[in-house]
Amino acid sequence: MQVIQEFASYTEWLKSLEKLSESEWNKQIDSEKWSIKQIVLHIAHWDNHLLNVIIPSVKNGEGMIFPDFDSFNARATKRAEQLSGDVVLKESIQSRRALVTMLESLSEETLIFKTSANGVSHDPHQGVPYSLHVIIEEFIEHDRHHMKQVESILK
Repeated sequence: MQVIQEFASYTEWLKSLEKLSESEWNKQIDSEKWSIKQIVLHIAHWDNHLLNVIIPSVKNGEGMIFPDFDSFNARATKRAEQLSGDVVLKESIQSRRALVTMLESLSEETLIFKTSANGVSHDPHQGVPYSLHVIIEEFIEHDRHHMKQVESILK
């Protein structure tokens, strides 16, 4: 499925960060904003949530449950402070690859199965019923948003 291939391409972008020094990993978008390392681990934490919580829930015919974004993101960014950029990069590549492998193993019916997110049936941005396919499209946009931020720091 095209959307999964597009989602998988993030790992290629991650590989472009292999050359970063630790000081570059710790560069922030802006003062009071996240560092590159925090941004990359933030995405990996969401990948793990999709892999370990969202997909099993959808496969069981249950709705998707997303945690409180602020506290979930705070845990990821705090953890990033304790890790090297290399560790964050390896973990992020592994998480995305595992998630893509899981998505590729799902039937198209499972990917387009209408479900809910925290009890809401339709995506408020697109007005379409929630499904894994719709969520993956949103996460691609999320990836792009953060990739642009990182690229702006590295210019």
